[in-house]
Amino acid sequence: MPGHLRVLDLTDERGLLCGRLLADLGADVVQVEPAGGSSARAAVPLSGEVSLYWETYAAGKRGVAFDLDDRAGQDAVRRLAAAADVLVTSYPEEWLRERGLDAGTVRAGAPHLVYTAISAFGRSGPKAGYAESDLVVWAAGGPLDPHRDGDRPPLRISVPQAFAHAAADAAAGTLIAVLARRATGRGQVVDVSAQASVAQATLARVLADAVGDANPEWQQQPRKRVDQSGSGAATPNSMKKWRCRDGLIELHLSMGGAAGAFTNNLFAWLRAEGAVDERIASWDWRVVPDLIADGEVEPGDLEDARAAVRAFLLTKTKAEVVAAATEHRLLCMAIYDMADVAAGPHLRARDFWAELEIGGRPVRVPGRIARVDGGEGPVVRGRAPSVGEHTGDVLGEWTARDRPAVPRPGTSGRHGERPRHALEGLKVLDLSWVVAGPLIGRSLADFGARVVRVESGTRVETARMMQPFHGGVPGRENSALFGNCNAGKLGMTIDLKSPEGREIVRDLARWADVVIESFSPGQMAKWGLDYASLSADRPDLVMLSTSIAGQSGPWAALAGFGNVGSSLSGFQNLVGWEDRVPMGPFGPYTDYVGPRLALATLLAALEDRHRTGRGRYIDLAQVEAGVFFLSPQVAHYGYDGTIARRRGNRDEAHAPHGVYPCRPEDGRDRFVAVAARTDAEWRSLAGEIGRADLAAYGLAERRAREDEIDEAIAAWTAGLRAADAEHRLQALGVPAHLSASSADLVADPQLAARGHFVRLDHPLHGTTWVEGPRYLLSDTPGEVVRPAPTLGQHNETVLRDVLGLPATRIRELEEGGVLR
Repeated sequence: MPGHLRVLDLTDERGLLCGRLLADLGADVVQVEPAGGSSARAAVPLSGEVSLYWETYAAGKRGVAFDLDDRAGQDAVRRLAAAADVLVTSYPEEWLRERGLDAGTVRAGAPHLVYTAISAFGRSGPKAGYAESDLVVWAAGGPLDPHRDGDRPPLRISVPQAFAHAAADAAAGTLIAVLARRATGRGQVVDVSAQASVAQATLARVLADAVGDANPEWQQQPRKRVDQSGSGAATPNSMKKWRCRDGLIELHLSMGGAAGAFTNNLFAWLRAEGAVDERIASWDWRVVPDLIADGEVEPGDLEDARAAVRAFLLTKTKAEVVAAATEHRLLCMAIYDMADVAAGPHLRARDFWAELEIGGRPVRVPGRIARVDGGEGPVVRGRAPSVGEHTGDVLGEWTARDRPAVPRPGTSGRHGERPRHALEGLKVLDLSWVVAGPLIGRSLADFGARVVRVESGTRVETARMMQPFHGGVPGRENSALFGNCNAGKLGMTIDLKSPEGREIVRDLARWADVVIESFSPGQMAKWGLDYASLSADRPDLVMLSTSIAGQSGPWAALAGFGNVGSSLSGFQNLVGWEDRVPMGPFGPYTDYVGPRLALATLLAALEDRHRTGRGRYIDLAQVEAGVFFLSPQVAHYGYDGTIARRRGNRDEAHAPHGVYPCRPEDGRDRFVAVAARTDAEWRSLAGEIGRADLAAYGLAERRAREDEIDEAIAAWTAGLRAADAEHRLQALGVPAHLSASSADLVADPQLAARGHFVRLDHPLHGTTWVEGPRYLLSDTPGEVVRPAPTLGQHNETVLRDVLGLPATRIRELEEGGVLR
């Protein structure tokens, strides 16, 4: 991995994870702190004065400290930046400019430097200066609004997540810029907006209004339409949470051609144990949507099926359900808390854990984001530094005159020209499906890679049957989710069950630099398409497998989507009201986390391949990705036994902190997210809502009277439009944002300024919409060059132009049923 890279980490708690990821991937990451220490050292979760957030996300770095308000300290940072390959920062633009640490000033003396800026809304635009918090970004980017449990306000995840997504995106964007520098010899600015990053966690619902499938309540399924996703993204929470003997189970009775087979497996288990009558056990859930439409299956029948499942699960333990899910391929999973996560046998068997010294004692923490064969993979490389621990060493090493030269420009551009796109010339074979795998290939395509996406025309890809749909009409060519995950790719249909189909895939693998796949562990080997087989012809091949639990270990056979990953990683237990069963995150949550970590690992492997010529095999498990995003909470449990719990919308560090009802609009409920991070912000908020009598309260008093304060804020917001409440509070410097719906997002001026929504010509719909790249690169920007392919759209193009097959052979393959 890229151990030659020097990274200067000028981040606070908002960007800390980016440097941790780059350090795990091998870079020499130096954390810059103010002389008194980083504010991240006080970030929750805390145990006494120990921040488990700092201890986990600053791990693996070296540390320097300077007085950043003093010219000498600022000069020292600029000298280190001139010696670095990368500078990452999450400080406000104005703060950086006042100290001469902004991109323009720093890069003027270091044109080779990749300068990555992480912020809530981006470096420019109408909301660039907004007061922000994790909750406010979650509301602004879209994931908050569909998190609804009955008649209460939308829910956040009870631990900060928005900037974790942005920091992981920043690691990938940084590595793309590093790869571009090989061709250009120059660095550039990488602009990461957390608002744009978290929009990925809406399962493309951000596009619903744009494509004509607007639904007033994101969390509800439109009438006369059944939820054909595997994760139950549009199914009410009460129908997805089930009690067992010792806890709770996450289970969606999936139906339809893409996911109904999993429910068939479930009822086969019930039938084998005599727990369901034959009438229900005989249903084929792959065609249940048709039976519902024809009136052959009625709502009462479905309730009978649910009642059978409900009674059966009450007889089982969580451990028994996990074992059955593995044995029978069920979308049925125990909901774990941090104690369960720490005790589980699977992560231990996969050597996932590492031990760090925290507060003078050894603590077990998540130790790797992926397993990598063919060389040293990503792994945490040591404890977090003390303040200024390595200042002298780093200044001596990094400013020495014998620093290795920055790579010279290559000639990967046409006729020796510099490339237009960062990944120009990269060839990718994408054998993945649904969301987690395709999002990786989509990111590569955005930055210039030529991506060939292979699917089946007979076993319809699950994402093709998931909303939002063009015009609100379900159909395998109508899904905007599929379009969003696969834009920019060439599309083929191949029958992988046929020897000739597999031979085409082998030929494509010989052509490709990268192969991405998400089949069940072991399936690629059965076809002779595993890494050992494919790399025999291409020793420099980089191959990535993404699955729920990884390619090895006792849970390797687990099937499912990101809702299963979020159950086993602890996220399902961390969203909800304290007086209700947990709701869990919206949709298949680890489908949004896994691709970010997989992409960073893949890009690091490509950078290493440039230097060494070696390929890599990467095994990314969604469960492990989810646990990694909960590293502080896992460490908290290991440090003092504290189990993270759901808090509704309240927060460990801030009060007030909530989502409040506003005046309904267009027949739907509207809400605004509000947080007070400081006493000054609280005084401004208290004055605005007419409660000056509460303005003098400090944090402890506010926390003690949180119910009263929430009622006062809700009384004020109830008479306002959500947008007006947002603007009035932001004018006072108070973090606030309306809980954005799809319609809000497509009209959002900040996202428009970043060009986040992209309109494309489409062969069937005339036009379609997708989201743009998650990060903006100043010199080699990403671009969406074409919509997602229709089924088999580029069969002839790929066979002719990529593999060089003659027209007669292509006809033979078509007539022989291989291209289906």
